Amino acid sequence: MNYIIVIIIFYMIGQVSPSMIVARKVKKIDIRDVNSKNAGTSNIAITMGMKYGVMVGVLDILKGLIPVLILRFIFPDNEIIWFAGGLSVVMGHAYPFLLGFRGGKGTATFGGMCFAIFPLASLVLTIVFFAVLILSDYMALATMFAIIVIPIGMYFFDYNIVSVALVSLYSLLSFYLHFPNLVRIFKGNELGLKEGIKR
Repeated sequence: MNYIIVIIIFYMIGQVSPSMIVARKVKKIDIRDVNSKNAGTSNIAITMGMKYGVMVGVLDILKGLIPVLILRFIFPDNEIIWFAGGLSVVMGHAYPFLLGFRGGKGTATFGGMCFAIFPLASLVLTIVFFAVLILSDYMALATMFAIIVIPIGMYFFDYNIVSVALVSLYSLLSFYLHFPNLVRIFKGNELGLKEGIKR
């Protein structure tokens, strides 16, 4: 019963979209109608500038971080419910029924969940993530690195197999959501983050 309650409540938390709110308040636009048409951090940065991109990114991270920290306090010995709750927030972010199931890709929110569960490893991964992003100029490639490394690392650090499976399922979803970006990168049609912000 606890799992069902947590999954429903945390999915509802994921419905709150900082990118949609900021874009509507500041520019009176639906962020899903411009550039990458994604309700996420990178599209906000490209469309509205780095200041707003950082703001939305931090809010998306906190959306994954704070609820899972609360779960850790309530259920200190149940790692599976931490991941179930955190990934429910991510699913609410990616597929919000209040927004017609058209949300973001959940990378920042997923990162917030990871910081709540394994903070030191997440800090190292964040540094490497941004290194990949700077070197490649593509958020999708940096994300692919993270979603491959995290479940593998969890397996070797003896996390519960159910937790590893849940994160692996998210990794498959993230790959699916980023696949169009990867195709555009392969064809040379993907707008790099630096160029997008310059525009």
